[in-house]
Amino acid sequence: MAESTTADIGLRERKKIETRRLIRSVALDLVIEGGLENVTVEAIVDRAGVSRRTFFNYFDRKEDALVADASAAADTLRRKIIERPADETPLHAIRAVVTELDIFALMDTDRDRMLARYKVVQQHPVLMARQLSQHLHMEQALADAVAERLGVGAVDAADDLRPSLIAGVAVSAIRIAMQWWSVREHENLIRVLTTAFDLLENGLLTPPQPVDGTTSPASTGPGATGSVPRGRGQAAHE
Repeated sequence: MAESTTADIGLRERKKIETRRLIRSVALDLVIEGGLENVTVEAIVDRAGVSRRTFFNYFDRKEDALVADASAAADTLRRKIIERPADETPLHAIRAVVTELDIFALMDTDRDRMLARYKVVQQHPVLMARQLSQHLHMEQALADAVAERLGVGAVDAADDLRPSLIAGVAVSAIRIAMQWWSVREHENLIRVLTTAFDLLENGLLTPPQPVDGTTSPASTGPGATGSVPRGRGQAAHE
């Protein structure tokens, strides 16, 4: 009986994921075909073959079906980060979860659709605003996870800079890595994300300058020319 219940829950979750993806895919197709201003919730549910109630079970408004689905991943990220080994630093725990998350791996296999969505968002300020809201939701989820890992209670959270700072840095790394990847046709997103977190964890953003004033090798290396330097552990993703 327990096995049957587990299987049923798994099936329901897969169905939810498929329905969410269907709605998002249909919404994007309609915008590409007729423009954002001509797309309504009614048009989306009609083509997707779902009810309005089903649509609003997943999204608050049509714009949320068109931006990157960061909010949907936030709760999963929070849980997985908390579950990481206690001896990991908060930033490394975030990095481990992000680079192992299916949503980022799938972007490499469905690059054209992801880039089409990215282009649509960039063209419409209202979507940019909704995307920012999604990023803020994710950032808060990461901050909550970091606070729990650090043992920062709700009372102390307002006076502890670390959770919000670590979460903000991590979300910025993810956003910039995705932007960097989006304009490089043959680059692998997981590798770019790994490199971004390598740079943060290893303190390579501001390499020290030699005392004699000569140019540091790091300032003329791959990072200075725009190519992605190989990060620790990248071989596994190639």
